[in-house]
Amino acid sequence: MSKIKVLVTGASGLVGSRFIELFSTRFNFVTPGYPEFDMTNADQVREVIEKENPDWLVNFAAFTDVNGAETQTGDEKGSAWLANVEGVRNLTAAFKSKNFIQISTDMVFPGDLSQPGPYAETELPPETNEKLTWYGWTKNRAEKIVKERGGTILRIIYPVRAHYDAKLDYIRGALKKYADGKMYPLFNDQQICIAFIDQIADTLTKIIETDSHGVFHCASDTTTPYELITYVVDQLGADASVIKSASIAEFLKTQANPNRYPVWGGLKTVLTEEALETHFSTWQTIVELLIGQGLTIPAPEVSK
Repeated sequence: MSKIKVLVTGASGLVGSRFIELFSTRFNFVTPGYPEFDMTNADQVREVIEKENPDWLVNFAAFTDVNGAETQTGDEKGSAWLANVEGVRNLTAAFKSKNFIQISTDMVFPGDLSQPGPYAETELPPETNEKLTWYGWTKNRAEKIVKERGGTILRIIYPVRAHYDAKLDYIRGALKKYADGKMYPLFNDQQICIAFIDQIADTLTKIIETDSHGVFHCASDTTTPYELITYVVDQLGADASVIKSASIAEFLKTQANPNRYPVWGGLKTVLTEEALETHFSTWQTIVELLIGQGLTIPAPEVSK
């Protein structure tokens, strides 16, 4: 029996690379990369997909710099919109099958008290960008395109892994700041989740192998940035008492965009666990798994 052929965009990124690493013997992966495969080039996308003719397509590729996207607010010619919306439009136009998985985020929701998280898989994102970041709005619009084509959405939030040299994730980024003595106060009133990238990869595998479609979530239970990072530091045997806490409610009063950060974010996973017969770890267990895989506090940066 031949392997399922899966075309993966963004295969060298934080999440995509781990999916490839863990399941390269399970699937026949096709991993076209930029600039040979530029998602904003409709002709190029069509040529590659027609040539490869994959059974499934998983789209990890995206403009993920939330701060950078904010500087492009309202600009549908900007790189965030072109990658996250037009790129997805090109992919779905070229790949006619419903076996399309779009990696998305809880930031398609406002994360405020008008529509607070954690969000169930059945909750509908807003149809306006009034309370979203520009990044969130681009991912919101991408979801709409994929759903209209009958594709599948997998929402994740703050994906984490023990090792990845090319990019720091939510936890390893905080640990680097801690090591360098540059740790900023962490919010104690912001509701977040994290997603263990190994479990994201396993979820994708279950979706593909069970031929499942719809909206799925991969996340932990909720915590706060302050609770999460102080726990990690403490579990690694370091002094967490030096980490200060702060209020996101007070911080947002100083921001030009009061919706810059979701206050009540997070993703519920009950329906996903039932549909895929899986289980997602608590955030404490994820931390323990990461430490078991070698997560450490890095050596401090040496000043030149």
